[in-house]
Amino acid sequence: MRFWIYQALCAVVLDQKYSNLYLRTHLADCPKKDQALATRIFYGTIQNWAYCQACWQRLVKHQPNKKVGVLLTMSVYQLLFLDKVPSYAVVNDAVSIAKKISPSSKGLVNAVLRKVQPLDLDDSISSIALRYSIPEWLMRLWIKQYGKDQAIWNAQASLHILPTYVRRNPLQVDAISFANEDSIDDIGQRLPIYTGTNFAQDPLYKAGKMSAQDIGSYAIAQFFEAKAGDCILDCCSAPGTKAMAMAEMMDNEGSITCLDLHEHRVQLIEKDAKRLHLSIIHPQQADASTYSSMMYYDKVLCDVPCSGYGVLSRKPDIKLHMQPTDMDTLIPLQAAILQNASRLVRDGGILVYSTCTLNKKENEKQVQAFLKQAPDFHLIEEKTLFPNELRDGFYMAKMQYKKTLL
Repeated sequence: MRFWIYQALCAVVLDQKYSNLYLRTHLADCPKKDQALATRIFYGTIQNWAYCQACWQRLVKHQPNKKVGVLLTMSVYQLLFLDKVPSYAVVNDAVSIAKKISPSSKGLVNAVLRKVQPLDLDDSISSIALRYSIPEWLMRLWIKQYGKDQAIWNAQASLHILPTYVRRNPLQVDAISFANEDSIDDIGQRLPIYTGTNFAQDPLYKAGKMSAQDIGSYAIAQFFEAKAGDCILDCCSAPGTKAMAMAEMMDNEGSITCLDLHEHRVQLIEKDAKRLHLSIIHPQQADASTYSSMMYYDKVLCDVPCSGYGVLSRKPDIKLHMQPTDMDTLIPLQAAILQNASRLVRDGGILVYSTCTLNKKENEKQVQAFLKQAPDFHLIEEKTLFPNELRDGFYMAKMQYKKTLL
């Protein structure tokens, strides 16, 4: 099992594969009885990467190669965060893996793991950032924008292990039958929890009766208020999760044009629409910042590319590669998509702008800048969903177009 985890972490950390996609396609390679624990170690190590790495780095004079570094970091996570996992098993397996990948490092691995201890951290911003494996620059940005208490809550939320929530497809299964399924825990939340072991292979998923969706993501679909018969444009749709939710809310009546820049992602939308038996989904490869159409839409969704600071729990690999300069290209792109999409809203129609990040430069300030140069649009409502033990974090703003009569 641990060698599988090691290979999975190398794929994400060193080869920059997406953690959720890797797990979806490779989890079956891990023994079924170990899949739950392997998933916990895999995600937990990535979530706590900077902290676990710092714990062993202070014990070495010379940095080992990157693959040995991955091995040490995943082993430190198990030793410090998993009480029920025997320490001797973690160390012995780490030494065995070291023999395979770098025989000369087995002594180092053994010595470091027998000495490693939790870090003694204070209440400084740098220590808080390290405790939650958040870059210090991001902690300072959150403190400036949301205050220190909320910044710490945001950082803490990035370490939560969130359950897999599922959205029932009402066109394929009724609520009572769905709730009675063994793998569904209907806890009275907005979305029930999936308790099975392999979601992508579940017969309910394959039959188009359910989809995975975070509570916050689903909240955006609800905020959009799609209704049967609506003509909708989803500007940055792939993989199509929100579009599918809206189509189900519309009873598969109306039209949703789903745009994405890349053909392989358009195919993801097509595949999921087919799985869910949704005929009103119309995927199209197009650049949302320049897309043009002969028609106007009742409602337009701009769920734009963003820095992803709100979804660090479900997508912890963002922590590994994030840079403050990421915003330099994202913010102009978001503005271009929003501006272009606004031209396609019919008189009286609705424009929704949303992100999965916690950054006012990409959220509130982006909407404010748009409204200043688009006086025919009026802000109806905006909200920020901060991440917690139940969900990821999202921002959404709803605007209405009312053409000024001259």
